[in-house]
Amino acid sequence: MPFSFKEPDYVPPSKGRGSKLTAKMLAFIDYYMVDFVGKDAVIKAGYKTKNSEKMAAALLQHPLVSAEIKARQGLRREKTELTAEFLIQKLVSIIQDTERDNPQAALRGIELAGKTLGIFKDRQEISGPDGESIKIEQDIKKKADDFASKLSRLSRRAEDEPLVDDQKVVNLK
Repeated sequence: MPFSFKEPDYVPPSKGRGSKLTAKMLAFIDYYMVDFVGKDAVIKAGYKTKNSEKMAAALLQHPLVSAEIKARQGLRREKTELTAEFLIQKLVSIIQDTERDNPQAALRGIELAGKTLGIFKDRQEISGPDGESIKIEQDIKKKADDFASKLSRLSRRAEDEPLVDDQKVVNLK
């Protein structure tokens, strides 16, 4: 394994080997930024290894690689924020333009804007009123425990008592 950077204060050398990102490292970063699956990125970048997961973990620990990934994520975040801002402005203009002529479209625009801003959230209630589904889960667990204890008692009783089969006595030990 070429990299092992367990020390948090490790600083790569300023000159020589390890001071710059190699072409394979840059290819790994490019592929990693697509879907954030390190194992696949190692293979696509052309690394020859039997354990691509370990190689990916080592590459992600490399200070230059992690710094480049963080920088690219920051750029992506900035671009995404601009896009979100544009979409919200567009929704507001659609709402204002269609408010009188098409109130349904205006309501839909308001709904989308609210979801985007986090005002309206699609939620599915996991617990019922007063934690009802939690009680049901606890009842199921209790019933499963009771069933398991009854099975163990039955198996202990079966070990102690012989079983009669076709006029023959068979001992279950």
